[in-house]
Amino acid sequence: MSSKDMIDACMKHSLFSWSATGKVDPIPVARAEGIYLYGPEGQRWIDWNSQLMSVNIGHGHPKVIKAIQDQAAQLAYAYPGMATEIRAKLSLRLAELVPGDLNTFFYCLGGAEANENAIKAARMFTGRHKILVRYRSYHGATHGAITLTGDPRRWPTEPGMPGVVRVMDPRPYDYSFGASDEEIVRNNLTYLEEVIQYEGPKNIAAMFIETVTGTNGILPPPKGYLK
Repeated sequence: MSSKDMIDACMKHSLFSWSATGKVDPIPVARAEGIYLYGPEGQRWIDWNSQLMSVNIGHGHPKVIKAIQDQAAQLAYAYPGMATEIRAKLSLRLAELVPGDLNTFFYCLGGAEANENAIKAARMFTGRHKILVRYRSYHGATHGAITLTGDPRRWPTEPGMPGVVRVMDPRPYDYSFGASDEEIVRNNLTYLEEVIQYEGPKNIAAMFIETVTGTNGILPPPKGYLK
């Protein structure tokens, strides 16, 4: 299929997420290898973000391909209530790698699904309903996850999930909370503590934080903030 036919068919019969459909200009990708994406006519692009970091060891790695092929031939799908060898091996390996007593895992297919389940787990475990999130954040595009997401892309979906409280994050580039890391951390955490007091500490089930904010601008936290 040519690039034009590929683009025309996709534009006519499918919708692209996070895009104004009439303005989207998709890249026609026929295959990928290593760090490169290739178009039908041989065009080549560097995949700078590794498909949202999902292919961080490169496209078409032979070990990954073989693992997929072997698993598809052995067992392509298993009901979530079943125990499987691959699930057992992954769980044992993670239990060895993860620090402390964090040795039990709940598997999800993606970040948004993981966050949806984290919301449910936090609320059921604590019996509380409020979730703290930051304005400069991205947590997914499903109903609950996009409500957690702070940036303006959530606006068309509002009011969204109830019980979400948004706070300002310690932005490292505009110095709105101070001129040094120490000052920013002190002032932002004082502000955060005030918000918690106003919302009621016994009402808050969890706070969602990206260690480094990605989609909203690559915002690393000031030194000492996460401690």
